[in-house]
Amino acid sequence: MSVSRLGNRRPSDYTWPGFVDALASLLMVFVFVLMVFVLIQANLAYRLSGKDASLSALRSELSTISGLLGKERDRTADLTTQLSASNVALAKAQDDILELSSALAKSDATAANQLAQLQALNAQLTAQAARNQALTSSLEEAQASLAASTAAYDVLSAQAASLEADKKSLGDDLASNQQALAAQTALSEESKLEIERLIAATLSLRNELDRLRGLLAEKEAQALTDKVTIASLGKSLNEALASRVQELQKFKSDFFGRLRDILGNRGDVTIVGDRFIFQSEVLFEQGKASLGAEGTSQLSQISEALLEISETIPSDIPWVLQVDGHTDDVPVAGVYRDNWQLSTERALSVVRYFINQGVPASRLAATGYGEFQPIAAGTSIDARSRNRRIELKFTQRLTKN
Repeated sequence: MSVSRLGNRRPSDYTWPGFVDALASLLMVFVFVLMVFVLIQANLAYRLSGKDASLSALRSELSTISGLLGKERDRTADLTTQLSASNVALAKAQDDILELSSALAKSDATAANQLAQLQALNAQLTAQAARNQALTSSLEEAQASLAASTAAYDVLSAQAASLEADKKSLGDDLASNQQALAAQTALSEESKLEIERLIAATLSLRNELDRLRGLLAEKEAQALTDKVTIASLGKSLNEALASRVQELQKFKSDFFGRLRDILGNRGDVTIVGDRFIFQSEVLFEQGKASLGAEGTSQLSQISEALLEISETIPSDIPWVLQVDGHTDDVPVAGVYRDNWQLSTERALSVVRYFINQGVPASRLAATGYGEFQPIAAGTSIDARSRNRRIELKFTQRLTKN
């Protein structure tokens, strides 16, 4: 009976336990997903913290770069201001050079005039000295005559005393002697007047000589002052010209530097001092003056570099690219009369090519030297090959005053 009761107590529906199992399984899955989500969040938080540090570092670096950029902008503005000031100073220096040149020309003219005046004064002084010498000689002659007259007067005085003692016995002779004494006295007075006139003329000449000497001293002092002024002007002009030469030397260095970069380390192209040397075989065939394909290619690069450098050179610098042609000592035959003509035609071919490429003709010069300016002695094949060459020289032409 009891068993039947227990059996009757067992539930007949099992839905609730299955629901509980499903709910427990769902809860476990939820907990698992939650744990995965927490782990992902932790990983993301770790990565984001690293990104924040990198972002802060980038922001700091960006701030530093912004500061440097501001400094560079300020520096660029300062350099622009300095460049403007330098251009103004350069223009002023050019004006000063023109003024100094004009002043130097005027000073030269003034010095030439003063030198002519000085030479005229020296001639006058020489003539006056000659006249003074003549007057001195006349004075000495008059003094000698006066001494003779004085001696004669003394003699006559003695004779007069003697005649006075013998007056009574020598009346007629005394009268005659008195007349002679009167004549000698008159002659002595005339001599004294002539001496006084000569002395006055001598004093006048001395005064004129002193005046001329003073004027000569003033002219010499003025000439010395003018020489100092001319020397100062010449020094200033030389300094300005030296500055121009240094500026041209800078552009020459830039041009040769560009040529080195363009041509590289070629064995047939060398630099000797201020000249760029091409072996003729690079540009021309043997015995010819027309450019070959390789020579045209090389000269094309050089003309581009020359045009680029010429745009940076101030227009008032009288620069010239001189092209010199040289040959060996082997006589030519055929088209050209001699090596003079061949070397000149080769230099002209290079110049004409540069002109066709846009280089101004006024900035180019062509010269032929034939075989008379060798750089290698002897008649070997290597020496003759080195002597056959084209030289480029960046120089300065003479300008008109």
